[in-house]
Amino acid sequence: MSNEEKLDFIIKYLKLDVKDIALEFGLSTGYISKLRNSVHAQLKPIHLYAFESCFHIPYKIFQDSSIDTTNKIIEILNLYLPLHHSSKRELKVFQRDSRILNKLVGVWYQYLYRSNKNREIYEIKITINSDYTIYDKNKNFGELFISQNQSMIIKKSTNSQNLVSITFNNMQIAYKVFPFTLVSKQNNTQFEMASFGFFSKKRLNHQRVKEILGDIERVQLKINYDFISRVDDEIYS
Repeated sequence: MSNEEKLDFIIKYLKLDVKDIALEFGLSTGYISKLRNSVHAQLKPIHLYAFESCFHIPYKIFQDSSIDTTNKIIEILNLYLPLHHSSKRELKVFQRDSRILNKLVGVWYQYLYRSNKNREIYEIKITINSDYTIYDKNKNFGELFISQNQSMIIKKSTNSQNLVSITFNNMQIAYKVFPFTLVSKQNNTQFEMASFGFFSKKRLNHQRVKEILGDIERVQLKINYDFISRVDDEIYS
């Protein structure tokens, strides 16, 4: 096997995203494709060292001509890659991802039930900026954090200084409406609450919002005070 063939197999076997490779190396995706094709003869030792440094692909695979089958390559990968499971790259939870960001940038309307008993709709207009910052009409601010399958918004209240976390699936943001899970403090209390709600690109009337959300009991969970009390009892037991 040529080194280009080895590299092409490894990229496919490890399911590496060519766009991620190009971004890491500061090259175009077209150039990465040329590195995988022996016809172009672009693959150099410096590229292979870069793959080892950034993606933990052992240079030994390309240096040793006796490693000439896919089974031998897989054997080396299985021996070598686990050693790097705790590397800085593996531990990085969030990353800059323009593909996800570009789908989120702009103005959204956030809908969920308030924590009171009147089944009132909470509507907040938020703006997601290209620098990953978040602002809403109540002057609360926060940041967008993008991970591989899910992303989250963390906002800080300018009044209470409490944090609000909003988590959603990346696969669903391609639509103009998508659901989220929110964890926050209940209104004017220090007790936690989890709510399900949704973002919409267009403003909706509250009757339609209620139809989408359904029963408040099914989309909102308030922490039980007895649970807090039992935790306190355990602390001081």
